[in-house]
Amino acid sequence: MSERNPLEPIRKAITELDSELLTLLARRRALSLDVARSKEDAIKPVRDSERESALLTRLVSQGRELGLDGQYISRLFHTIIEDSVLRQQAWFQAQNNPQQAPTTRVAYLGAKGSYSYLAAHHYFGRRDRTLVEMGMESFDAIFQAVEQGQADHGILPLENTSSGSINEVFDRLQHTNLHIVGETTETIAHCLLVQPGTELEQIRTIYAHPQVHTQCSRFLASLSGIHQAYCASSAEAMEKAAADPSGSSAAIGSERGGALYGLTVRDTALANQQRNESRFIVVARKPVTVPPQVPAKTTLIMATGQKPGALVEALLVLRDQGINMTKLESRPIHGNPWEEMFYLDVEANVQSEAMRNALSELTRLTRFIKVLGCYPCETILPTELDSTALANDPRLTEDATLATSAPAVSDGSAALYSREHKFDDTLVRVGKVTLGGDAFVTIAGPAAVESEQQIQTTAHAVREHGGAILSGGCFLDSVGGGFAGLGQSGVDALCLAGQRHGLPVMTEVTQVEQVSAVAAQVDLLQIGEHNMHNTALLSEVGRSQRPVILKRGLMATLEELLAAAEIIMAQGNQQVILCERGIRTFDSASRHTLDLSAVPLLRGMTHLPILIDPSQAAGRRDLILPLAKAAKAVGAHGLLIEVHPSPEQALREQNQQLYVEQYAQLMKSLYC
Repeated sequence: MSERNPLEPIRKAITELDSELLTLLARRRALSLDVARSKEDAIKPVRDSERESALLTRLVSQGRELGLDGQYISRLFHTIIEDSVLRQQAWFQAQNNPQQAPTTRVAYLGAKGSYSYLAAHHYFGRRDRTLVEMGMESFDAIFQAVEQGQADHGILPLENTSSGSINEVFDRLQHTNLHIVGETTETIAHCLLVQPGTELEQIRTIYAHPQVHTQCSRFLASLSGIHQAYCASSAEAMEKAAADPSGSSAAIGSERGGALYGLTVRDTALANQQRNESRFIVVARKPVTVPPQVPAKTTLIMATGQKPGALVEALLVLRDQGINMTKLESRPIHGNPWEEMFYLDVEANVQSEAMRNALSELTRLTRFIKVLGCYPCETILPTELDSTALANDPRLTEDATLATSAPAVSDGSAALYSREHKFDDTLVRVGKVTLGGDAFVTIAGPAAVESEQQIQTTAHAVREHGGAILSGGCFLDSVGGGFAGLGQSGVDALCLAGQRHGLPVMTEVTQVEQVSAVAAQVDLLQIGEHNMHNTALLSEVGRSQRPVILKRGLMATLEELLAAAEIIMAQGNQQVILCERGIRTFDSASRHTLDLSAVPLLRGMTHLPILIDPSQAAGRRDLILPLAKAAKAVGAHGLLIEVHPSPEQALREQNQQLYVEQYAQLMKSLYC
């Protein structure tokens, strides 16, 4: 008689719990529709951000008492809340547009497995609509199928975060009577797809759609001896790779799409940018109405007069009506050389008083204007918990080991930065984080990215306890033969950790040649103290569109720090953040002397945000908490903190990196 597997009862219990969870999720979804019904007569908006924030704060606190991580709880309920909001919006749309049939014929680019195919199923699946799939060979064929009544809807990619706008679709929108009735955003996870058993060195041809080729250009450029062929769609690329009898062909497409053709994933994360998303629009012959409870977006095209300031005058109409514009795109008017048609997306319902007033005024200011559609906005940004909610961890006790014994000390005419040029404080956006405002922001991470596991563990801790941005050194000096960093592979690991834990990422650049490639991946650049006088490097980051932290040199005056900032800003990049990290003095009690007086002095001299780096200044972890508190007290906008899962095993800066427990207690002391 065989012995019973000891895992069997455990797996059975987990399966039963999973079934209960599914039942509870279904019940919660049903209740969310009851919430929608209650808002129908009251004309209350679907989204209640204050309620969501209070709900998440309570759930994170309850979850921590049960031993669950805060970011695990917040990620889980962000997904649940997003589903609830979108389901409620879809319900309101169905109530306001009862003429929509339960079955719809949808025209999309390519065949099964294309990104348009996946987007169509994603969009209509949420609306409980049955799809009749109609794969098309071109964008023009999609427009024609809907215009001629062969299809009820068409789904078209409009723009991509990596390759930009799809001009062919924009141009076709000028000359159609169709209406935009919806939108959806798809995460594009490009994979290298091959027949089972095919290795990378066996590949002779890679098939891809031209847009996909552009989005993965760096990966493709790294390959040698492989022919790269264009296809009309990603589905066609997968068909060709699957049909190759030699098995030496590959395609770039989605994992889900590749599975439909019997292809397996050979490589992932091929896109030039870590965040690669495509926005699709849904078109139909008749417009839809958007109820007031649902956030709406309106797309219009217009041509202004050929006179100076005509476009600005038109855009001021939107500002005066309090309407936010989310996109402005220009395309040439065929037959009218050097004249442009402007495409605008605005966050407004075409039936609202503000939008009606704006359209009335714009008809007087423009020589052509047309509303392409008003439709529900499906961009559901997660409710962000502030650092206070995350730092207030009931699992922490006051006797956490912050006060450890001190370790051994390790060895116009006005300037653009000036208050005369700009009186109000500059606010720098890094992802969803604002530096320079009222919020006190903590940037945290290890002195060096040492491995994928190390940075993933650190990222979890940074996010769990309220950190806003993940930092990590990848290109480091190797004075005395020290660890010089992982270079580009470190950047890749840092970005992956930030992506998994919902954190923007920051790393230092030390050479001009690094700036372009690193800026394409990270959210925030850093110029270290040793490069504050490196004019070539300052100028290069000035030509970048990424925000940059500029650290004060060890013997630099405040005027010299501001002069370095001026070099960056003169090249066009106004997103400069200053950082005081200690100066060299005769005092040897700490590595450097933190000049706290620099903060109020700089706040009087410049509109730029100012950070403090107590880790680099002190060189010893026992001083970081008091220095951090002092930094907040004197008016700094935030901190740079070094934290490591095992500081004693760190490859550099062992004495100044906090243990995770110390970092958690520091955050609680600062924010609670």
